[in-house]
Amino acid sequence: MTTVVLRATDLRLAARHNAGMGPHLVGRRHEFGELARVVAGAATGEGALVVLSGEAGIGKSTTLSWLAETAAAAGMPVLAGRAVADEGAPAFWPWSRVFVAGGGLGLSPDLLEIGSGPPAQARFVAIERAASALLAAVPATGLLVTLDDLQWADEATIQLLRRVGADLSGARLVVAAATRDAARLGTVLGLPAARTLRLPPLTPAEVGDYLRATVTGRVDPDLPGRVHRRSGGNPLFVREIVRTIGGSGDGLPDSLRPLVGARLAGVGAECRALLGACSVIGEEFDVTLLAAATGHEPDEVGGRLAEAVAGGIVADNADAPNRMRFTHALVRQAVYDDLPRADRIRWHRLVADALAGSPVPGHVADVARHRVRAATDASTCRTAVDACRAAVDAALRSLDHADAAHWYRRAIELATGAGLDPAEVADLLLGLAEAEYLDLRVAEALRHCVAGADLATGPDRVGLLVRAALVVRGVGGEEPNRVIADLCSRARAALGDGTADDDAGNAGTHARVLAQHAMALAQLAVTSPELAESALTLSRRAMALADRDGGSTALVDALHAHETLAGGPSSVAERMDMGVRLRQLGPVPERPEAPLWAHLWRIDGALGVGAVAEADREIAGLAALAERLGWPVARWHLLRVRAARAMLAGRFAEAQRLVEDGKALAERCGDPSMQGQYIAYMLDIRRKTGDFGDVGFDVAAAAESEPRPIVLAIAGEYLFASGHTDAARLLFARLVPALPDLPEDVRWPAIVGIAGELAVAFGDADTVSASYRRLLPYAGLYLASSYGYRGAFARVLGVLASARSDHEAAIAHLTAAEEQEQRVGAPAELALAQLAHSHARRSRNGRGDRERATELAERAARAARRLGMTPALTTATALLRELGGADVDVLTAREREITLLVADGLANRVIAERLTVSERTVETHVRNILTKLGLANRTQVAAWTLRAGLRT
Repeated sequence: MTTVVLRATDLRLAARHNAGMGPHLVGRRHEFGELARVVAGAATGEGALVVLSGEAGIGKSTTLSWLAETAAAAGMPVLAGRAVADEGAPAFWPWSRVFVAGGGLGLSPDLLEIGSGPPAQARFVAIERAASALLAAVPATGLLVTLDDLQWADEATIQLLRRVGADLSGARLVVAAATRDAARLGTVLGLPAARTLRLPPLTPAEVGDYLRATVTGRVDPDLPGRVHRRSGGNPLFVREIVRTIGGSGDGLPDSLRPLVGARLAGVGAECRALLGACSVIGEEFDVTLLAAATGHEPDEVGGRLAEAVAGGIVADNADAPNRMRFTHALVRQAVYDDLPRADRIRWHRLVADALAGSPVPGHVADVARHRVRAATDASTCRTAVDACRAAVDAALRSLDHADAAHWYRRAIELATGAGLDPAEVADLLLGLAEAEYLDLRVAEALRHCVAGADLATGPDRVGLLVRAALVVRGVGGEEPNRVIADLCSRARAALGDGTADDDAGNAGTHARVLAQHAMALAQLAVTSPELAESALTLSRRAMALADRDGGSTALVDALHAHETLAGGPSSVAERMDMGVRLRQLGPVPERPEAPLWAHLWRIDGALGVGAVAEADREIAGLAALAERLGWPVARWHLLRVRAARAMLAGRFAEAQRLVEDGKALAERCGDPSMQGQYIAYMLDIRRKTGDFGDVGFDVAAAAESEPRPIVLAIAGEYLFASGHTDAARLLFARLVPALPDLPEDVRWPAIVGIAGELAVAFGDADTVSASYRRLLPYAGLYLASSYGYRGAFARVLGVLASARSDHEAAIAHLTAAEEQEQRVGAPAELALAQLAHSHARRSRNGRGDRERATELAERAARAARRLGMTPALTTATALLRELGGADVDVLTAREREITLLVADGLANRVIAERLTVSERTVETHVRNILTKLGLANRTQVAAWTLRAGLRT
């Protein structure tokens, strides 16, 4: 019998018994079985994402190798990539290796290139393009992609893994990722196609099998237990311990570090010295670079490393003879850690020099890494700072802002050693803040803006303060905007008031700072209304200065600030004009998002005046823009606008689908304000359709924890509609004191309208009257924008007037509301207007009012039933019962049939037998009938059939 051991960290401890028999697997049988099933499933379109996790040396790489061999045997191509623990590794590095290997399938690393545009959007486009290309490249035989060592992967790599993993349903693609820390992959683990296999240590019995397969002669019965205790069952440690003891069974080492030392003892001094240089370069290294750093010829270097290859310290690659790698990251780390400090610093300096002198571009990050690790005095620290700046520039050219932020941090760490003055450190801090903001790390960016502003000194002080104020823009939340407002105040104090003639050249800078300050105060005015007037004043000054300056960037910022503050219904026409003006500016390089806002502002304005055709044209333009640019933010705005349009048309299922898609996109973008928009839409859809099931969070508690007026209003409205009256009353009580001082912004109409209708429900006459007065000037407009469609103001005014017993005004408003909703094609809001009109007619109870009220209620009931508006249907049927009318059309044909049988006094069991259905089905129908008709019991059903004319 011949025994073989596969690879350095092999978990397949195999003994081949005779020809024609497969290997006998020791350990991992469960895991291999699962992986074999994954490969088999891929052949039938059951794509999968497998995450292998476990400590270093546990056998993740070997398991990937076994999976690759299994897939290849099944006819599946295999593409492999792995992350490396080097700071210089570019974004998408593991995927880049996969796409290089996939050239025969039409893949190319060029698909991962990040193009122009806002950073998050540009990266999103690259991820979408690469994922689509990979999924399209999967052949009929299936495809396996393995990604190793993802504990070192950059965020872009994880994002692409998440994107591919989300689309594996129906694909013949298996993606297998190995990582020491599964949590590093975040939401990847929660994808439907994902399954995690955590590799456990070998058992004592499996260690014994390994010993019997590898040790010559008799194995001491106590040896497997001793090896298992010392190794913890880690396969790499087991193998190395067994190697050190040979076949004697004696002399177990006290620690694992001597394992590498024992292996290094088998190579000559020149080879050991060379391995030190290799460990400095990285886990993988280029032989040419190694030769340049050591002053030897490449062939000589290769010869000296032959001993290390023979000793299993480094591995050669026949397909890439110029590249070699350590057999395991732990081996490389041990070699590196054992280097004397002076040798380590010297090697880093020599490698950096060699890279800097290389004719091959693209090594700036590697140069920076080595310069940082060679920095020991003022001169070398300054050199390292310069290298970090070069790495920042390269990262910014690639729009890799996370990497740029990393190199800024390394430069800042060296600032004291390099003797940088405060202004230089401030410049680095603000550069870091800019990179963090573009990487959507807002809190960190603001913290470094403040730190940079605090260090602003010297001739560049004013410029640094202005820069600090303008880094973070367009964010919500009270705390961030307090910081921004303070930074703007400091910048404005340094700039002066901007009115002097000698400040004329700085008009654009003044305008941008004022606009930024205005937008920050506008956000703060949500909870501090007294700031609204100051924000408006600053916005006007910003606009005047921007016009004086003539610069497009300043004008875009000024327009944005003005639009933020002019967000109420009185500004719908102005908003449309601002959209035109923004569009007329043409491309603004520093504000590539300007066309997006032009579309959105005009959509908001058009919906506000009921110009649906104009809104549809702008939505089509926005769709074309989103398609052309591929920005996730543009796509999210498109989804919410389309959701608003679907709500207007009464297509609730479509609106729900659109907001769910928007939620998924928001999670990718990581913007909490997008999540808030999803919640607002979701609650409105559920309120109108009567789907009051689990929303995934405690609505009342969420409003209590964030008591902004818009949150209190939306949550209170939903809770009241869903029957949680007491909780809604508490939120309403907190909302009322904030109403008098609300700034008239984009949130104002919804807050006041909802507050008014809740005041009707809770009998708050003062709030009813105040809401009526505030909304009356907008009687001909619509409470509608890209944030949602809530119908004509006239309907709310009619409800409020009716509650004030002003019946004539109520009926006039509601008649107008019906006409407005018919004109724009809004059937759901038309049904609600008809229902309110019916109530108003019943309340007035004049000549012909009951007949008209019945007619309106019947129309509302039919529309509500058709659109799936259960609460409106229930209210309409109850009103019809009160009025003596009956709407047979609210029932399906089967429900009418069961209604007659119930009226005949038949029990559910008898009805079930007669109709050949289950008794449970009959119970469900009876429950629906009672709900739709607003009835309490079966006796009332019999009376209803008489009123409805079903029986005489």
